[in-house]
Amino acid sequence: MFKKLVAIEPVSLIPSAEKELHSFAKEVVMHQDVPVGDNEIIARIGNADAVLLSYTSQINRYVLERCPDIKYIGMCCSLYSPESANVDIRYADERGITVTGKSGGI
Repeated sequence: MFKKLVAIEPVSLIPSAEKELHSFAKEVVMHQDVPVGDNEIIARIGNADAVLLSYTSQINRYVLERCPDIKYIGMCCSLYSPESANVDIRYADERGITVTGKSGGI
């Protein structure tokens, strides 16, 4: 179980799926707008160990370096390859962070 799961932007989950998130984390925070940049993403993540995002934001190396508690990133969008992802998957791998996405990918 995660300590804190944060959706940094709208991730378009149906209500029952959003409710189910509470069985995976002690605390769940769902943001309903898109963050305007890296610093806002970092602030939203804070000390969360699980993060969800859609296709409109990026979690790059800069963000990952400033959010050391992240253990899991769930991409609520397609994941085809590390090169096309909106998450720095290679750096996440180096840090032992699990990254998953919707079908079609890794």
